[in-house]
Amino acid sequence: MTLRLKGKNAIITGGARGIGKGIAERFVEEGAHVTIIDVRKADMLNQKIYKDYPENIAIQECNLSNIKQTKAVLDAIWDKQGQIDIVINNAGIATREPFVEIAEETWDQVMSVNLKAMFIVGQHVSKKMMETGIAGSIVNMGSKNGLAAGAQLTHYNVSKGGINSLTQTMGTELASSQIRVNSVAPGFIDTPLDQVLKDRDSNLELTQRTPMKRLGTIKEVANTVLFLASDEASYITGTTIVVDGGHLANAGDL
Repeated sequence: MTLRLKGKNAIITGGARGIGKGIAERFVEEGAHVTIIDVRKADMLNQKIYKDYPENIAIQECNLSNIKQTKAVLDAIWDKQGQIDIVINNAGIATREPFVEIAEETWDQVMSVNLKAMFIVGQHVSKKMMETGIAGSIVNMGSKNGLAAGAQLTHYNVSKGGINSLTQTMGTELASSQIRVNSVAPGFIDTPLDQVLKDRDSNLELTQRTPMKRLGTIKEVANTVLFLASDEASYITGTTIVVDGGHLANAGDL
């Protein structure tokens, strides 16, 4: 069986748990060398994936809200690996609270992690790809909330909506340099983050209006990201693939 990412160097932000961790697992299974960038370095050291693939996994602790630190980490990864072929902008945070109660500091934090860091990472690495002629792939992690907003998640919704425009613009401008940029917009996925949001509102039925009547799995999202990162998606750029069990397609019944 041919490994789809054999010989590729990938970075995954927010890869210590949840969807990011699932993406890392799929990537190393497909032959990639993965560097995880996360503030939770201690979480990764005890992960099974780190123990099973010690030669294929590296960890860089980084606060993505710190631009200087982020760029220094990216430079260090590039220098160590020789190049970066794949960027997965996965890091994100969310908190459920009413619009009128959102503090300016909370708004800035969500925007900094979810959107600004994605811009910084994407811009910094794509410049290096262009300078060295790397035909790269960048996948940004969006959300169904960036396409149809939900209550009490204003800052999260806006950040994810911005990702759609960022992806389209990057995909358009970088295509001539053989760099593809796409995004994945998950719906309700069985992750720690979704469980936190659900637990804070016991009346929130995550899958009530989802035609498939279940939560998606981390692996289902990871498989979509793997496809977009691989050469199998060689003519796809500037677009968003929704992974939501048909939830948004069912909007007429919302």
